[in-house]
Amino acid sequence: MNKRQQLIILAAATTLVLSGCGKTETTEVTKVPVKEGSAALLTSLDQLKGQLDTSKVKDPKKQSTLLENQWASFEDEVKPKFPELYFKVEKFLTPLEAGLKQDKLDYATLTALNNNLKAAITELSASLDDNKGAVNKDVIAASKELQEAAKAYNKYVQEQGKQLVAGLEQLDAAVKSGDLKKAQESYGQSRMPYERIEPIIETFSELDGVMDARVDDFKNEKDPDFTGYHRIEYLLFVKKNVKEAEAFSSRLLEDGKKIQQAIAATTIEPSDFIAGVGELMEEAQATKITGEEERWSGATIPVIRANVEGAQAIYDLIKVELKKKDAVLDEKISKSLATVIETMNTLSPVGATWNDFGKMEQAKQIDLKNKLEALAEPLVKMPGTLSK
Repeated sequence: MNKRQQLIILAAATTLVLSGCGKTETTEVTKVPVKEGSAALLTSLDQLKGQLDTSKVKDPKKQSTLLENQWASFEDEVKPKFPELYFKVEKFLTPLEAGLKQDKLDYATLTALNNNLKAAITELSASLDDNKGAVNKDVIAASKELQEAAKAYNKYVQEQGKQLVAGLEQLDAAVKSGDLKKAQESYGQSRMPYERIEPIIETFSELDGVMDARVDDFKNEKDPDFTGYHRIEYLLFVKKNVKEAEAFSSRLLEDGKKIQQAIAATTIEPSDFIAGVGELMEEAQATKITGEEERWSGATIPVIRANVEGAQAIYDLIKVELKKKDAVLDEKISKSLATVIETMNTLSPVGATWNDFGKMEQAKQIDLKNKLEALAEPLVKMPGTLSK
């Protein structure tokens, strides 16, 4: 495949992602060993290829869910040990899942994505056999410099926890004041510290679930179990009902205080904090970029900016050590980071207001998606490089 063909596939795949790949339901997935899971996924990809070759895919949405669940059954074991391969799998799997959910299938793009995904899973299977490219946690843990960096990151996370509570207090006060515009602005600002340290917050899954779950995980917007940020988002930006948001705002503030307490009692190890950079960028370039998380507020750029700021905080703490190991990689990250920040600032202002992502030209959305991916690719190399 020549470079022009690769660019065409990338643009088509990105369009599929941006057209909507949000999960429509939540199911419990049984965890399986990596070897078993990767073998099952390869079998499914082979079967899908046969159907794509004949341009007749049986129940494509069901196949999309199957692929999603098969990957979910073992991805948590892949992520910390093989972050580069994890990113590569997600790069092709996410648009493949999205493409299979479209009313009209783009067989050429889906075939290319399926082939690339199969290659990535095959590479993962080979890496599992000889442990090739795996992150060596012992090397990272033994580095005094990285130990100090981890201590500094722990302080950063705790400071973000304090900012989270302060932001939620401001949101609660704005909601109770009845000032819709102020409440909407406070909503956006309160999201920032949460998104900067999202990988840490996600370790407290029960609290994360009630604070940040999307409506897709519930019956509808009126489901009593649908609480947290996005219930408030719906009330402030769709219903424009500040009064009805009061109870949810109070609950969110209390949950935010619990998160802060949990963070204060947590010690993040060097290898774990370095791995967080990949999770933040995966959130930004694969999930947040679709716009479906902030579908009502349109605050996609601020949320992505916060993810990038969280990744930058990690990078800034280890870049001296990274440069010693691989100066070329460090320079690539630095340049890509500057490009992403400049692009985001051009698309939407920094501060309490933002431009609605859903109203932006799709070409600009795709351009940002591609630049985020160009930043994520070198960033996910950091854990492996630092563990050499």
